[in-house]
Amino acid sequence: DAGVAQAVRIQYGGSVSPESVGDLMDMPDIDGALVGGASLISDSFGKIIQGASPGGAATITTTAPVPPVVTDPSTFHHEPLSTFAIPNLKPKGPRKGADVGTPHDSSRPFTKVSTLSSGAWWCAEGGWPSPSPRATTEIFYVLEGHACVTDADGGRNFMGPGDLVILPKGWSGRWDVLEDIHKIWFVADHPDVVDGTGNGDCNAIVKKYNDFTMEQLTNSGTSNDSSEASQTYLDNGYVGVGCKSYPPGSFEISKEVITNTQGIHVLEGTFFLTNEDGSARRCQAGDTVVLPKGWTGYWDVITPMKQLWVVA
Repeated sequence: DAGVAQAVRIQYGGSVSPESVGDLMDMPDIDGALVGGASLISDSFGKIIQGASPGGAATITTTAPVPPVVTDPSTFHHEPLSTFAIPNLKPKGPRKGADVGTPHDSSRPFTKVSTLSSGAWWCAEGGWPSPSPRATTEIFYVLEGHACVTDADGGRNFMGPGDLVILPKGWSGRWDVLEDIHKIWFVADHPDVVDGTGNGDCNAIVKKYNDFTMEQLTNSGTSNDSSEASQTYLDNGYVGVGCKSYPPGSFEISKEVITNTQGIHVLEGTFFLTNEDGSARRCQAGDTVVLPKGWTGYWDVITPMKQLWVVA
């Protein structure tokens, strides 16, 4: 049937590049393209989109503005996972000092509230030394890819999709990206941490995806509802990191509850956050949320949810 054939959209599934996309889109029976590896490099992907546009005149902007420091405690900050898709990140160029492969990276900041910053990062395969001690604590969740961070004492810490990684202030060592990696990150700026010996533990902490199962969490509810459970992975007096689950329900948040800035990456479930002025957002798995110190509002959990949290 000629009418049906004319209505069927055909997506080209072969190799697509900035150089070939124009000729492919000029073919009368091709309506679009399924872009593979080239979509992982924002500059290349942007050129492909531009080349696929009529006349090749589309303007692609991948530069994200540096977010201002936010001090208003009356509203939360929310972005869906799509905001941090690899094509939306800003290319930073080759990694300096790389001694394995040719790694290059891209990033996009989200927000900075008090001493807690957040955003996303992607990096291609490769390795480099990181000898300078970190001046901040970084906490990140791996969306895709595999890597290994080696501590200064030689300990190796492997990570993959679904893992949580903490690089404490003072960490130094080595990065090796084994498969292009994409992550959501939080960075906390805080004073030095010391233990009884006068030194802080600066080794990396990796929590695997199966550490977040309900069997690994401890019941933290005021009732017998086992769906409210939590686990803390770091508490150094300045930064707290953990995982918590909530059952469906509604509750009000007072400023006495949010005593520090809180960052959240949603692992499971759906909920609504409502500011005191009535403005609200629907949040779901993959989203990133930041609650400023002193935030007040309402939290309505629609389906059982689980989150990774950072308090600083």
